Amino acid sequence: MKPVYIIKEYMGKFINRSKEACRMAGAIILAVVMSFSLIACSSGKSSSNIIKGGDILPIASKAADSGETAANPDEISITGVLTYIDGTSQKMHYMDVQSGNEYEVSYSGGTDIKSRYDSVITTARLSLGTIYDVTCNRDGWAKSIHESDKAWKISQITGFSADERERTAVISSRTYKYARSAVVMSGSERIQLSEIMKQDAVTVCGIDSTVYSVSVDKGHGYLKLTGVDDFLGGYVDIGTQMVCVVEKDMLLTVPEGEYKVQIQNTNRSMSAGKTVRIEKDTDVTLDFSEYRTRAAQNGLVEFSVTPAGAVMYIDGTQVSYEQPVSLEYGRHTVALRSNNYMAYEEVFYVTQSYEKKIIDMTISKSSQPGKSTTKPSQTSAGNNNRSTAASTSGNAIVNGTVKDLTEGYYVSIKGPQGAAVYVNNYYVGIAPVTVDKKAGTMVMTFTMVGKQTKSYSVEIANSTGDVSYEFPALPDSQPVSSVAVD
Repeated sequence: MKPVYIIKEYMGKFINRSKEACRMAGAIILAVVMSFSLIACSSGKSSSNIIKGGDILPIASKAADSGETAANPDEISITGVLTYIDGTSQKMHYMDVQSGNEYEVSYSGGTDIKSRYDSVITTARLSLGTIYDVTCNRDGWAKSIHESDKAWKISQITGFSADERERTAVISSRTYKYARSAVVMSGSERIQLSEIMKQDAVTVCGIDSTVYSVSVDKGHGYLKLTGVDDFLGGYVDIGTQMVCVVEKDMLLTVPEGEYKVQIQNTNRSMSAGKTVRIEKDTDVTLDFSEYRTRAAQNGLVEFSVTPAGAVMYIDGTQVSYEQPVSLEYGRHTVALRSNNYMAYEEVFYVTQSYEKKIIDMTISKSSQPGKSTTKPSQTSAGNNNRSTAASTSGNAIVNGTVKDLTEGYYVSIKGPQGAAVYVNNYYVGIAPVTVDKKAGTMVMTFTMVGKQTKSYSVEIANSTGDVSYEFPALPDSQPVSSVAVD
């Protein structure tokens, strides 16, 4: 955690040094010197553990030629992002855009506070995450707080992305620098950049071509579907926001708002709809258990397999497929084994009275022991298998197409340990857990009883090698999970 610097501790020392320098060398304006005081600010709440400036050496100072020192040697000016306000103690914190240090200043009813348009405003209208020009007197009290006319602000941005390693951010296809000390906030809480989802609406503030703060305007919550056994393999539509294949133990990350949730089974013979309101950082459960299919239906599936004679298992049981196989409507797993061919496994759905599946197994030339390859099959009535399109990065171009360098590698999700893990809305196990590596955006969601649900968005590069992630322990749950039904 970054320390917070208290301005007034060294203002007196600066004045004494300045007078001494004036006697020795004439009227020289010295660097303004500030004190340091450690304080935890990650939740946006002040800490009482403040270290006096005199206890910290060496003394940090702002260079006289930095342009940040006020013309009056009894004053100090900074341009910084407002990160914290305490109306009771009348203190504020500002992240200095020049040095990356966070400063604490006091204010009073006499502080001159103005908006960007030079109109007088109250502290209630100051906005966390906004950039202000602040001038303080020698005691560390703010004389003026003006929204900086050097700064720009863009609100209600969706699809925002930033790379902390490369120090870049993208807004509406334009690339900006992303400051190392950039502040990321959700309400009054400081959060990690990876906690912002692409569907979140954010306000971004910066100066010139550099981003110094990102604030969440409209965040996301979580939707859990229950009672969906008769809809497995079908589709669920969350308003116009997203469409997903229905699976057990789904947890959907959804933007704040009210939505009409439509769900249907695989053959569209049954559908249902309910309205749900998603609130920021809250879990909502939507139950469809009152909807049931009237009777089990069976369909005939004719399998055409290459090579001939491959051994077939359906739902774990060996079957003969010389004749069409009768299977209940719904989800099934087919597995094939044959000498000199790679093991094959696929989930498929029976949706009609008769259909034909064509499966071509892959000859095992360079396959690794223990690895299996799934090649999508063709169905005469169309392919109902879920597929995920992932964007790739890197320079692996073969014959004009991007080569997938992630195949055969894994993403290890180590923590928070014991939490249920969902990747891109689908349950994958209990942390620590390992999943296949795929280039593109991976949204990891963690839940645990009595804890707040959290999501993190990470970009998986199109590169070789395994990668691992470990995230902080989940905070205690504050909002109570609610059930939303019409």
